[in-house]
Amino acid sequence: MYKPTSDEFKAEMKRKGWTRQALAQRWGKSERWISNISGNEEREQHWNDALAGLPVLKKTKNK
Repeated sequence: MYKPTSDEFKAEMKRKGWTRQALAQRWGKSERWISNISGNEEREQHWNDALAGLPVLKKTKNK
């Protein structure tokens, strides 16, 4: 089961090219709510699944 830590959740958002603002709009939530859910490692599993299923918005450079 996919259960990212707070840092992993935020890193996955960034890797896929999502900002809190864009994700809030996509999920119909506030930016504050996105911040809270990303920082809560006890978040409901369906939010982890939703993150895993997000499309990549942009390609990022590998460092």
